[in-house]
Amino acid sequence: MKSKILLLLLRMSCCQAMSQDQYPAFVKEAQDYYAQKNYQQAQLSLQDAINELNGLMATQLADALPKEINGLQAVEERSNAAGMGMMGGGMSIEKRYEHPTKKDNSADLTILANSPMLQAMSMYLNNPSMMGQGYKSVRVGSQRAILKSDMEDFYDDNGTSKQIRSTEIQIPLTSTLITLNMKGFASEQEELAFANKLGIDKLKTALGE
Repeated sequence: MKSKILLLLLRMSCCQAMSQDQYPAFVKEAQDYYAQKNYQQAQLSLQDAINELNGLMATQLADALPKEINGLQAVEERSNAAGMGMMGGGMSIEKRYEHPTKKDNSADLTILANSPMLQAMSMYLNNPSMMGQGYKSVRVGSQRAILKSDMEDFYDDNGTSKQIRSTEIQIPLTSTLITLNMKGFASEQEELAFANKLGIDKLKTALGE
């Protein structure tokens, strides 16, 4: 069992180190292993090919996201696909937006394929009475979403604190969960206005949903 785990981890690290043009090589490798009746290795090579496609798709989606939304600018992004397929997942994309002068105003976007939360999210949206206190159903684009907002302390560089809004918006698609963690927005209306600028309908098309 340990040897299998080590083999998986080794293939994951190799996949992460390779450039983004390995899909044909992985497919050919799988075909060669198949011809040799080495089905386990053929399966692993096909998984590498799937991971490669997930990585290309994640990069394409990340590049398509807005660089600026309502004054907040994209400052950081990460995508991960290598290895997630082996663990039964898909791809993830993270992008952070910050206000250039208001340090308390930011938004963290996460797009996660095959999220284990999707089933529970759909259940809550179909039966809003099951949501906990402070949760509410909202609409982002053509999608129903769940919003939860609280107040929290923000400390500036001088150690001075103030209360700001802290809001999470979760937008479940068919097989992808989009999550926004937002800080320092003045109101729910501003938060939803930001979320709507992401272009959820275009993201759905790009994701094939």
